[in-house]
Amino acid sequence: NGVLNDLLLVYGERGEEDADDGNEKEEEGVLAKKELLAAAVLTALRVLAVNDEIIQTMVALGVLPIVTKALKLSVTATTDTNDEEGSNTRSSSNLLLRKHRLAAGALGLIRNLCGNDEIKTNLCLGSSSNNNSSDQQSSSSSSLSISSTPSALPHLLHAMQLYPTISPIQEHACGTLAAMALRRPSNARAIIEEGGPRLIIAAMKRHTENVSVQRQGALAVRNIVSRLLRDLDGGSGGSGDNATASGNTTVEVEDARSAIRDRFGELGVEEVLRNIAGRHQGSVDEAYAALRDLGYSVTLTKFSAEDLQEGNASSNAIGRTMMFGEKHNSNFRPVYEQSAGLSNAVDEAVSNFGA
Repeated sequence: NGVLNDLLLVYGERGEEDADDGNEKEEEGVLAKKELLAAAVLTALRVLAVNDEIIQTMVALGVLPIVTKALKLSVTATTDTNDEEGSNTRSSSNLLLRKHRLAAGALGLIRNLCGNDEIKTNLCLGSSSNNNSSDQQSSSSSSLSISSTPSALPHLLHAMQLYPTISPIQEHACGTLAAMALRRPSNARAIIEEGGPRLIIAAMKRHTENVSVQRQGALAVRNIVSRLLRDLDGGSGGSGDNATASGNTTVEVEDARSAIRDRFGELGVEEVLRNIAGRHQGSVDEAYAALRDLGYSVTLTKFSAEDLQEGNASSNAIGRTMMFGEKHNSNFRPVYEQSAGLSNAVDEAVSNFGA
């Protein structure tokens, strides 16, 4: 882990200087190799970040500011090149193609790091923000090197704007937003204020056949909405963020709830969830949950493929989804009953073997 961290440090220290000289042909090859190496290192770290213990070890080694800087480099260097007067369009396209690997690697790692509630708040709001003080625990803050972590949220949303056709970037970005909003109303508010809903819905509209994007997008919508609505009702959900609706009148709370739903409704979220995410088997549950929390009328229906093939749709093909424990398997016997036939077969086999 230390070796991977050192490689990222080298890229973080030299990447910006190289980006300034990136237009020089003799530097292009060197910079491209460094970017590929950094992307590979970020991908390796993402694969390793599988539990909280490993994540905290990475954070203690200083991975948060490095991965944030890598994500920033993947979007800001590209923007600078595009803004230059008389810049070459083909050169800009090649740079975008190179930088998207770095963006995907950084977003994939950030997505996994957001499995830790404290870390995801620092990544979303930045550790220097006053808004996240109630989300942090002082006992764990002393053990994690997060004192200088900048917010990764603006760069994440910029990456979604800059690479709208790159499905891995859109998937990782939506998955990261879903993780950031989970159990953290302060994060959910920041995502809405920064324009996250528009980019989430845009990704789902563009990648209609990508189930992973649909699932993560629907999950992000559901987590943002449900967390903010629950916060209005005064439920902290054990998140440590106690910003509740205490003191507000019922009318004020209802107005706030309507405002949250309208932010998504005006983007066409119902159409996307019903007719795009809702028609994929891998994202239908998340789409259902998002529609339910948004206050739309929705039911979850089970279709029997065998009955549909037989043309018996009117009677058995459609039915209400069975919940766990509602119906027992007809072949399941809850009480053990000794089988005489089995015993006789065993005795016969033993006698034949002895003979």
